[in-house]
Amino acid sequence: MILTSLVLLSALGSDPLLSAGDSMSRGATAVYTITICEGVDYWVLLDAGSAEADFDVVVASKDMDFDEFMSLPYGEDFQYSLGFSIAQGRQQGSESFTLTAPYTGPAYIVIHDIGSTGGDYELKVY
Repeated sequence: MILTSLVLLSALGSDPLLSAGDSMSRGATAVYTITICEGVDYWVLLDAGSAEADFDVVVASKDMDFDEFMSLPYGEDFQYSLGFSIAQGRQQGSESFTLTAPYTGPAYIVIHDIGSTGGDYELKVY
């Protein structure tokens, strides 16, 4: 526990691998691509901008067909990405979870509004 806390605190002192902020409509989905390295632990943080906002996050593997994902309607795109999940955060409100990369290559971070308000968010990956 202490070692994990020290690792997380040191990660906050470094620049994130990904830092993005945006506003999402009710029921919308956003996707980001990152490159991961096998065996490396990543910390995924999604800060919902308000108490009413509720977003779920999935990190989908490189096996997800991006073109098929993009062709699906709202909601179905997120359900599709869950089938390729290598890590996820599905708590009420903001999310914080770790991903231990199972391979080296691209991964997709998919954010979906499951609340009834949409709203602002800030995503960081360390």
